[in-house]
Amino acid sequence: MKYFQPHSVEDALEIAQTAEATFLAGGTDLVLHMRTGKVQPSGIIDLGKVSVLREIKITDGFLNIGSMATFADLGKSELVLRNAYALWQACQTMGSPQIRNQATLGGNLGNCSPAADGLPPLLALGAEVHLMSAEKEEIVPLATLLGRTPLLGQETLIRGFCIPLKELKSGFAKLGRRRALAIARLSVAVALEVNENKVENVRVALGAVGRRAFLSESLSQVLSGQELNQEWLEKGVLEVQRIVREALGTRASAPYKRVAVSGVFREALESIITEGGIQA
Repeated sequence: MKYFQPHSVEDALEIAQTAEATFLAGGTDLVLHMRTGKVQPSGIIDLGKVSVLREIKITDGFLNIGSMATFADLGKSELVLRNAYALWQACQTMGSPQIRNQATLGGNLGNCSPAADGLPPLLALGAEVHLMSAEKEEIVPLATLLGRTPLLGQETLIRGFCIPLKELKSGFAKLGRRRALAIARLSVAVALEVNENKVENVRVALGAVGRRAFLSESLSQVLSGQELNQEWLEKGVLEVQRIVREALGTRASAPYKRVAVSGVFREALESIITEGGIQA
């Protein structure tokens, strides 16, 4: 197997165009798949030396996160804490410290597991994805990208993520067999605006419910433009249970997750509820 270690985005794209090779981000998923024989790439392009891909900065009204930023990087970042709280929360409970030091946000999207911890917060926060290849460069809403099949072309590099800087309150929670160390069996991320105790622009994303994480349009419609109170919370609980029931259908996990999601939804809203004065 061929191994490449470029030092710039340009070099990485050139190698991808001329060699049949797979981009390696953190490798926590790819290496495992290679060991089990699920994936057998003819070459690897290790992005670990492309320092620009680890940047976390604010530019032109966006929080820009490079695809090689690790969950540990994100979990320690004041910029992420202040501007993308749901993502910061997800980074605190993602895997073990060793995994957080290695796993990257770009790798989380590239592997696109249904239980990927980083995707629901990014969806709720309205993140866009910066994609590059030798032929083109584009910035695509994450919600749109997750609807594509295949998700990414062989030569497409995830340059990074752009989260718009808005006055959003957000939160994230997940359910796992063991707190932090387990992959999410169910996750919920919420982002919203509060104007004089009225809730606007509600965005709720769910993970480990379908083939990929997704943003719920129905929850946005049901919960936006209303007073932040106990009635609003209970309405959200009923709607999120309905969504999980429809998404899972007759799967064995459906009855359990349909009940469990109410608690995960409430936990994701915990910081917002506290500020809004609601007694959950």
